[in-house]
Formats: sequence, structure tokens, C-alpha cells
Amino acid sequence: MPCRPFSPQVSQPAWLVSLLFASLVLGCTPLVPPPVSSSPLPAPAIVQSDSPFQLPLAGTATLPNQRTLTFARVEQDSRCPSDVTCVWPGQAEVIVTLSQPGQPAQDLLLIQRPGDAAAAARSVNGLTVKLIDLLPYPTTGPSSPADYTVTLLVTQP
Repeated sequence: MPCRPFSPQVSQPAWLVSLLFASLVLGCTPLVPPPVSSSPLPAPAIVQSDSPFQLPLAGTATLPNQRTLTFARVEQDSRCPSDVTCVWPGQAEVIVTLSQPGQPAQDLLLIQRPGDAAAAARSVNGLTVKLIDLLPYPTTGPSSPADYTVTLLVTQP
């Protein structure tokens, strides 16, 4: 049986299928692979006493003496939206979690209420944590809980 010579002609449907397949493979493959990081996330900076600092929702700050403070959640935000006139200004309540070596974590309720500065601070084990601000301030438009950031002040005698 004689061998047929190689024919460089390829049928048009097979050629189009091959071109489509090659385009899909090359189009979905990144030219440069994404960097792979094996290093852990950096530890939060140590917060100094008497200096206000900001924490995003679920963010953690390291305090002196191996203590940490985490912005756990917004319990309530009934503040009057900035683009509305309200009879009552409302209030915001946040929970921050204080963790200390050898002790159970403590949830601290901090309340931002006009005319009630005492509700914005909690003292525990010689440490006072005060809510300075909660952002963003509400509007009538949509907002996401992930956008919340607290400004806190930690003091110790």
C-alpha cells in the first residue's frame, strides 16, 4: 500500500475549530503568573496611649503589654442621615473586643450619643477605650457594613 504524500491543506471547519481553541487557551492564560506570597500578613502597629487611631470593621490594633483591640461589629446605627432633617439625632453602638494574655476576651459596648460622653467610653483593667467617631456617617443612599471605620482613643492612668 503506497503512502500518501502529506497534504498541508486542512479543511476549513477544522482550521476554524483549531483557531478558536487556541484563542480560548491563550486568552484565558495570564501572560505573567500572579505573585505568590508565602509571608504572613504584617502584624498591626502598636497603638500608643493617648493617640487616636482608626480601625476598619474586623480590624485589630495591638496595644502595649500584648493586648489587642478588635472592631468586632456595629451593633446599631440609628444616627439621622446627613441629608435628612430629624427630630432626634440618633445614636451609634459598636462592639470592640479587648484581648489580653491569660484572660478571656471582653466585648466592650461603646455608644456615640450626642450629649452623653460617658457612654462612649469603657474602662477595664486600668485601660479606658473611648469611641471618638464612627464613619461613614449615614445618608439615605445605600451603604455597606464593610465601609465602617471607628476612631478610638485608648488611655491608661
